Amino acid sequence: MGGRVWSQELGNGAVVELGAEFVLPGNDTIRTYVDRFGLGWWDKGMRYGEREPRGGIGVDGPRLRAALTEIAAAVAVPGLDGVSAAELLNRLSLDAGAREAVQARLEVSCAATADRVEAATLAGLAAHSGDVSPSVARGNQRVALALADRLGDAVRLASPVERVEWSPTGVLVHAGGGAVEADRIVLAVPASVIGRIEFDPPLPESLRAAYAAVEYGHAAKLFVPLAAPAPPSAVLSVPERYWTWTATGDGEVQPVVHAFAGSAPALRRLEVERGAGAWLASLARLRPDLALAPEQAVLSTWDDDPWVGAAYSCAAPPPDAWRPAGVFHACGEHTAGGNRALMDGALESGLRAAGEVSAILRAMA
Repeated sequence: MGGRVWSQELGNGAVVELGAEFVLPGNDTIRTYVDRFGLGWWDKGMRYGEREPRGGIGVDGPRLRAALTEIAAAVAVPGLDGVSAAELLNRLSLDAGAREAVQARLEVSCAATADRVEAATLAGLAAHSGDVSPSVARGNQRVALALADRLGDAVRLASPVERVEWSPTGVLVHAGGGAVEADRIVLAVPASVIGRIEFDPPLPESLRAAYAAVEYGHAAKLFVPLAAPAPPSAVLSVPERYWTWTATGDGEVQPVVHAFAGSAPALRRLEVERGAGAWLASLARLRPDLALAPEQAVLSTWDDDPWVGAAYSCAAPPPDAWRPAGVFHACGEHTAGGNRALMDGALESGLRAAGEVSAILRAMA
């Protein structure tokens, strides 16, 4: 339950997020749900926006901060529509080491190379800095589980939708050997797998075009238990495009190092399709300060998940492209505009779709 939000407890008691993890400043929708269900927060002790860059050309703190200030000013200037992050970074007279570190950080977080990411994305990277970016206590998946608990037997697992028959007056959804009749339908599947569902007649053209325009990033996570305590930390491998962190859980640093690699080239360099071996060797070189227990490592690769085949969207049409069409409503992080690729965007889009359905059904009553 939860799709790309999947929490797991390791054998040593550490709770890790195989999928989405950090709640960023301004992500107020998920905070509302966490408060409503009384789930609580883990501060983590480290900061999502503060990562020590290692490797590559090299850069110190003052030069990196100066580059971020210049980038923030450049992004604030109108006229960047259609400009990629890579293009904007190359336009600016930045310190070479700072440019390399910023681009590495961007590509990791966006799970895509900088030429595939719009320049405006750099604004968020420059702004996060030392802000607290927590996760839900004992796992982000608890939000999905709490929501599902309220729905009871209405939630059907192990029942992938195979076919949707629809007309202007209703739908018939075929799934798991059965069928469900409804007045409206909300499409919450990622764009990457929408083609697996047969629509009769085909989806309205506006939605087909929107789904076809979504591009996805590629990412993987590695979790390695620790044989000795470690303080909170955040370290970025600039040349290999991944970052690592140790973080507090229930008041103490959890005995695990987390690692996240973003972009298809990074995954190829780390040979994740062959398992964790190459990444573990790289991690040992990057973090000699940690006492790794590699034999208990856990690797999470979203590309291998048959229900998405990728990480999260790195480019998608604006929210108005996802307006209701026929009997269809669309939601999911890829429809969330400025909060795209975030848990908050996914929840926000669900509320928006629910509002659309409610308004239409009231008008029909």
